[in-house]
Amino acid sequence: MYRNSLKRRIIFTTVIIVTVVSTLFAGCLLLIKQRLEETTFGRLVHEHLEILINEPASAEILSHALFNEWRFYRGEGVARLPESIRQLPPGSYHSINIDDRFYHLQIEQIPEGKVYLTYDVTEWEQQEHALLATLFYGLVVVLIVAVLMANRSSRIILSPVKALTARLTNIEPGDRGVRIAGEFRGSEIGQIASAFDNYSARLDQFVERERSFTASASHELRTPLSVMLGAVDVLDANVDSPVAERALGRIRRACGEMQAFIEATLFLSREGGGGINRGEPVNLPSLLQEVVEDYRDRIAAATIDVQIEALSPMLLDVPAGIVKITLNNILLNAIEHSEGGRIRVALQDNRLTIADTGVGIPEDQLPHVFDRSYTTKPSGTGMGLNLVKRICDRFNWQIEIDSEPGRGTTVVVSFQVSDAADISAA
Repeated sequence: MYRNSLKRRIIFTTVIIVTVVSTLFAGCLLLIKQRLEETTFGRLVHEHLEILINEPASAEILSHALFNEWRFYRGEGVARLPESIRQLPPGSYHSINIDDRFYHLQIEQIPEGKVYLTYDVTEWEQQEHALLATLFYGLVVVLIVAVLMANRSSRIILSPVKALTARLTNIEPGDRGVRIAGEFRGSEIGQIASAFDNYSARLDQFVERERSFTASASHELRTPLSVMLGAVDVLDANVDSPVAERALGRIRRACGEMQAFIEATLFLSREGGGGINRGEPVNLPSLLQEVVEDYRDRIAAATIDVQIEALSPMLLDVPAGIVKITLNNILLNAIEHSEGGRIRVALQDNRLTIADTGVGIPEDQLPHVFDRSYTTKPSGTGMGLNLVKRICDRFNWQIEIDSEPGRGTTVVVSFQVSDAADISAA
């Protein structure tokens, strides 16, 4: 029922109420009229028939012009009545049609047989039909008036609702501390406005806590990361062992990934993504090869054959850390599910394709892979692909996943043209 607008429901309810009340009124009026006729004419005709039975000689008076609506049938005169009338049992009958005329009929049984007395009520029946037609057309007129009045009334009734809707529509997502209950005080809409204010107050507190936490976490995480990177640079300048050099490289890459994650998280937490430093445009093919190289040890440990195919030149006007978070999560998922298999990486026509020959994703789980905390891995957190989807939504990138159990998974990211440009044009 809530699929229809409130205005339509008001009009529909008004029409139903008016129709029911008008129909009941008209029906009761007709019923009362019919009962009155049956009682009045029944008593009148019955009393006249009793007189005619007891005093047969008085029947002659019915042939007078003043009594032309009366007909008395007795003895041989009964044969003039239709067979259907003669078959009726004794009693009183209203609105009997004989030769296109309507009569009230009274039948009595006497020793000589049945006697019949009719009283012509054609004029009354015509009046009743006229009344019925009047009631019908009156009902139509009443319904039309009811619809017009309900339409007019609905506008008046819904004007506060429309005012509330307009007020809420004008509130921007970034507005804080907005309270509207005072504008609608004294009406039922004021209760809704008060409920909105209570919700808005809780939301403001929640947003403030999230902003405070994000700012604090960003500061507290960046500081130790900067210290770690500085220490790595010092150690790297004095390292002599190739093993130690590779270990320092892994530490540096891990710190870089942590910085990229912090940057992506801060970006997604800001309304509209404002305040982020985009830096230089990202050379996507180079960054893609760098990400593959970062996972070279894990790729080798899982005996995976990585095939990097056509990498079309492409620049992305997006922070490098955010792009790297996207590539890391997609490639890492492919590595973790493709042990002993093959991964194909291609970049062409603003479309990045990463396809693996891993275990695949069941069809019933595929619609949920971007849901927060949903994972197909026993030790997974369900945050990686959710973060990727949020980044793609923020930049209007299209991400699609096609998978078949036992045959692998293909992830395709289509970059927005406004954010991507050919290197040769840059």
